[in-house]
Parts: sequence; structure tokens; C-alpha cells
Amino acid sequence: MKHMLKVAAWTVSGVISLWYIIQAVIVEKRSVGSKLAEDIIKVFNFDLAEVDEEMLEKNMEHNRKEYILRDGVMRSDVTAFQDSGMKVFRVSPAEKKSTRRVLYLHGGGYVHQPSYFHWLFIDKMVRDTGLEFIVPIYPKAPEYTYRDAYKKVAALYQDLLKESDEELIFMGDSAGGGLAVGFTQWLASENMAMPKAVIIISPWLDITLENPEMAEYAKVDPMLEPYNLKIIGRIWTGDSSPDNYKVSPIQGELKGLPKIYIFVGTREICLPDTRKFVSLLEEAEAPHEYHEYPMMNHVFPQYPILEGARARREIIEILEKVEEE
Repeated sequence: MKHMLKVAAWTVSGVISLWYIIQAVIVEKRSVGSKLAEDIIKVFNFDLAEVDEEMLEKNMEHNRKEYILRDGVMRSDVTAFQDSGMKVFRVSPAEKKSTRRVLYLHGGGYVHQPSYFHWLFIDKMVRDTGLEFIVPIYPKAPEYTYRDAYKKVAALYQDLLKESDEELIFMGDSAGGGLAVGFTQWLASENMAMPKAVIIISPWLDITLENPEMAEYAKVDPMLEPYNLKIIGRIWTGDSSPDNYKVSPIQGELKGLPKIYIFVGTREICLPDTRKFVSLLEEAEAPHEYHEYPMMNHVFPQYPILEGARARREIIEILEKVEEE
């Protein structure tokens, strides 16, 4: 009897596993790993928790503590320094292939500090390109607004330019992607030194999240909830208009910018505004390169999945190409 139950259990398990594989590979046309990652996010994602006063208070208290990067996470060389009262990490390869550096603005909805996956992604980029990455822990909501972040990132940027005449490359994901574009637009408006290129992943380009198409994508996005982000977005905007390009770079000037490389998935709420942004880049005849991945979730290049690995290879190729130009 026990043997029969074991056989039955294995049979059921096998059928379920086969169905899961067929659903992912044949029906949804993506890797099994990407489907599994999406299901895990649905179960453990803390970003879907309600944004209320208690949540914001706890987050503010957490962000007031010094950000510590745990030992053993990175294989690259990591040092930290202070710039304008902001902690900044310098992630360096064992052997530098270039004096060019990447200023990386991490995502987290303008309210969270860098995640474990951010660091794994950055470590991979550093080791595979030989480029140095500079990662600031910029001010976050609800205690601060975009004004504080711009002020400190601008001071850091000027200090980095003093270290070397080599143009930097800007990179950012999610909220950090929006910040990277807006900051570049601000540099252009001030006739200041521009980055060599801008690479953004699943960017938050319109702080209002009012694109009418977004509701459809919210149904399949396992990570982000528009209502929660709208609350944080209003705090991040402070007393400015949500049309201000510094919080909604989709509203900003696109001519005269360096080439922008964009990565996004089709199962995330950032897609509608990203597509709109690309159409505006086309209208402005602004240099850009667009990579849209079917069935992928928010910031998928950071995931340990086949599609994430493919996107990482493409980003590495972009960094190498930019370096040669």
C-alpha cells in the first residue's frame, strides 16, 4: 500500500511538473525559470503591501541607518566613501580594462535601498566588463524628495569628473532608471558635461502612473502595484508639479541627449510609458536602442533566469561598444 502511494505521489508530481514545463515553454514561450521566478515573486513580494503611515515610518527609520553591504556578496573589490553626506560604493574589477566608470542609480521605488539582486547584477557587470561602478545610496522618500537626491547626485557627479576627464556612463533600473534620464536632461539644460551613454532597465518615467494602458499590465505584474507607487510618487515629487521632468522624464527635452539604451519586459506596469517614451525618442530623432522582452517581469535582467542572462550579455556588449566609440 505504501509503495502504491509513493508511486501515485511521484506520478502526480511528474504530471504537475510536466504541465508546468509545457505551460512555460510551449504556451507562454519563455523559460521555466522565468515562470518560476514570477510565481515566487507573487508569493514573497513585499512591495504589494499597503503603503500607509506605519509602513512609511518604518521605512524611514530603516533608511536612516547606515547602509551596510554584507561581506561575501561581491567578488569584485568594494570600497565605500562619503560624498556630500551620502554613502557611495566604488565597485572595482580585479583588473581595470578602462578608466571609464559607470554611475549606477539603483531602483527601489525611491523608497527602498539596494537589494541583494542589485549587487549581484553590478558585480557581474564589473567582472565581465572591467569597468568600475559607482553606486550612491541617494536620499529616499518619505523623508526626502527628488530635490535632495538631485543635489547629492549632482555633487557626486562633479567630484567624479574631477577624478578623471573620461566621460561616465549612466545606468539605472526602475526608479533609478527614471532618475538617470531626468538627471541627464538636467545636465543638458545646464550645459554641463554629459555622460557617454545612458542604459536604463524597466524605467519609471512618469511619476503619475496615469497611463490608461497601465491597468492591463497591473493584472500580470507580480511585483508592482500602481496605487502604492502613486502614493510614494507624490511624496517624492514634494511641492513640484508631477509634470516636472526631474520626476517624470517622459515630459522632458529629448534632443541633445546621449544615446539611451532601454530594456523592459511585457509583463510589467512600466511597459506602456516605456513604449510611449520610445515613440517620443523616435519623433525627436534622438539616438536610442530598444530591447523589449516578451513575457518578462520588472527588472528581469537581474534575475537568475535564461532571459536575464541574455539581457546581461546584451548590456555587457553595449558597455563594451560604448567604450570603443
